[in-house]
Amino acid sequence: MKGFVRLMTVVVTAAVFIAACSKDKDSGKIMLDSSAVFFAAAGGTETVTFSVSNIKTISVTSKPAGWSEPTIDLVAGTLVVTAPSAEDIESGDAVRTGSFSLSGTTPGGSIASATLFVGIVSTEDLSEGNKVANSYIATQKETNYLFDAMRRGDGSQLATDHVGIVWQSKSGLLQYLDFEDGKASFYVGADSDNDKIVKRGNAIVGAYDADGVLLWSWHVWVADYNPDAEGGSVDFNGYTMMSRNLGALDNDNSSSDKILASYGLYYQWGRKDPFIGPDTYQASQGASATMYSGTGGRVYLKTVESSAETGTAEYAVQNPVTFILGTSESGYDWRWNEDAGSWSPDDNVGSKSVNDPCPYGWRVAPSAAFKGLAIKEPLDVGYEPYYDKFGWTLTDGASESLFIGAGRRIYRNISDENEGGGSIQNFYPTPVQDKQTRNTALYNQPWVGYYWTTLAAAERKSSAFYFWFNKSDVETSGVQESALQYRSNGMQVRCVKVRTR
Repeated sequence: MKGFVRLMTVVVTAAVFIAACSKDKDSGKIMLDSSAVFFAAAGGTETVTFSVSNIKTISVTSKPAGWSEPTIDLVAGTLVVTAPSAEDIESGDAVRTGSFSLSGTTPGGSIASATLFVGIVSTEDLSEGNKVANSYIATQKETNYLFDAMRRGDGSQLATDHVGIVWQSKSGLLQYLDFEDGKASFYVGADSDNDKIVKRGNAIVGAYDADGVLLWSWHVWVADYNPDAEGGSVDFNGYTMMSRNLGALDNDNSSSDKILASYGLYYQWGRKDPFIGPDTYQASQGASATMYSGTGGRVYLKTVESSAETGTAEYAVQNPVTFILGTSESGYDWRWNEDAGSWSPDDNVGSKSVNDPCPYGWRVAPSAAFKGLAIKEPLDVGYEPYYDKFGWTLTDGASESLFIGAGRRIYRNISDENEGGGSIQNFYPTPVQDKQTRNTALYNQPWVGYYWTTLAAAERKSSAFYFWFNKSDVETSGVQESALQYRSNGMQVRCVKVRTR
């Protein structure tokens, strides 16, 4: 792709905001062709092309401090931008990011406008060196990221024509998404509350063919977390495991906000695409957090019951926002016809399947990774220290990690009106009727944890690592290494490093 560099680059992004003129017969438009243009170095020059409709003149009405006014050629349809020098940036005479405001005038005097975002940022190719996967971790603020949008997680080819945001957990989390030379590119800014770290969240980016059919999608996990850095992983039973849930923005139960950030995402067994977590840390009503489109509109979770048409891998890939509910006919599996090999094999941690949701070099934890884990906290001190903590510190005697009790997304419809399936349920004991709303007289125990493993079992079930907090009798709280669960449940995932046996 033109102008990509490994270190310091400048991104000039055409975040095109078009204001239509007030007079119907005298309306005009300014349309910038590129969503991002990258410079090889600070002080470099690059050209943004544009087209106009019924525009006589264009002028720049505002610009970032320290940036030269671009040269505009209305006839050629070019906008030449020069980035400030590294010296001006270092001295504080120029800012790293900002916006140009462009104003166009029609022959009748009406005004059309466009905004051009510019910034000096780094560029990182997340898939460089053939490191393709179904999810990518973006950790640095004010960075333009790339990944290979022509290949699935196993490296197989796609006929991608364009890319788009399927959903994101924050409006504007991924900005200026573009597709060129087989790479998806997007910009991530700084956190609005702490400009020292990246703006955190999760997003799904889809690859579409020329007819707009979704071919594949990737999870982008934006977090100030590096699993390969110190404290980013923990060793259990000879496996190197991430120290937080897949998609989690924290792993801390010291406050309600941190608990909610630590939930991570929910996965149906064998599917690569995640589902967003709850809107509150207690998940008491089962509602999902808000999802946004690339333009800031709302995106809503959908549910459908498994059938011969909907319970297929193809349907799941093309409908990543649809939670496929199990039925008695499907054995409460989201798949209509069983496939016990959708995820990576349980007995070979060196192998990784096409649907594995973990980043490059990692895969869903096998059942053996959870063997022998026990609760570290003392259980003979009553319920007060734990009822609002939503997690246990689990240890194998040598290492330990906090595991958040995030409950599950319910695997089937739970009412006579065929409703409730896919909602988030998090309390103990789980009622036989799979009710959603807590009954304070009986079902007032706050939380449980379910973590998928790759072990497929009989009767369309798979093994989950399970733990619980029993408020009425804390000393009976505990863990279960292998709890067989229906595969249409949505549960947490911990990733382990891929290695040879």
